Amino acid sequence: MNLPETHAVEDAAGRTIAWCELGDPAGAPVLVAHGSPGSRYQLLALDPAARAAGIRIIAPDRPGFGITEPNSARGFHSWDPDAVALLDHLGLAAVTVLGFSGGAGYALALALAQPQRVSRLVLACGMIPGAPRAALRDRMPLISALYAMSRWLPAVAVAMLEGRGPFRNTREANYSAWPEPDQLVMTDPTLKDLTAPDGREGMRQGARAAVADLGRYHRSIDLGSVSQRVDMLHGTADVNVPIAVARWARDRLPHARLEEVEGGGHYFAAIDPGLVIRALSQPT
Repeated sequence: MNLPETHAVEDAAGRTIAWCELGDPAGAPVLVAHGSPGSRYQLLALDPAARAAGIRIIAPDRPGFGITEPNSARGFHSWDPDAVALLDHLGLAAVTVLGFSGGAGYALALALAQPQRVSRLVLACGMIPGAPRAALRDRMPLISALYAMSRWLPAVAVAMLEGRGPFRNTREANYSAWPEPDQLVMTDPTLKDLTAPDGREGMRQGARAAVADLGRYHRSIDLGSVSQRVDMLHGTADVNVPIAVARWARDRLPHARLEEVEGGGHYFAAIDPGLVIRALSQPT
């Protein structure tokens, strides 16, 4: 498949920040915080619908993913400098920010740190920092183990994500634990073609950045101070980030709206990108 052109800019320290654009180049701008692991290619499935809807999707590699170099910052605010540098480079004063899966914590952190640059948030199947154990009860055991290893034994978590050693066949062995919609994304040839570039780029630098991401999610952030409107979309059959996480966050974010995708899995956006595009098309 033809991939969008990759662009790059250097920050003040000389680090490379890479990104691509999807949708309508002249459309309403949306900045993406991809998942863990993930890359600038994670939302390729949204491209045709975004173009038709007049939405410009700006999709960078976060630090340590794809071509973007790691940085020394820690915590959920580690993406803030890259996001601001990219917005400045593109001459964008304020944008909607889309946080996907493990990128949701970074989208929320940016909204807290740079409220003047983030006009609205859209979270798709978003993991929320500090979600309580009760909200995670229906999470797939393999995913729970990966989060735990990322916190306590990160070297093991890296091997798990990279499929090395005893974890070489872990994904295949747990295939049946995913809901049918997610199994479809993993097996349908067209959908596999859409997701394969992200799989490669998300792991280009190995799994250390993704493990650092996952290891942070036991920490809380101040959801009650998020002043922007937050539109959340979440599949009711998600076993990566259970729907209970989204319901818990909705009740703590001051201006949140939750659309539950009945029967949707973690990767519902690949099957029905129009759901995300409709959320992004809402007025701020």
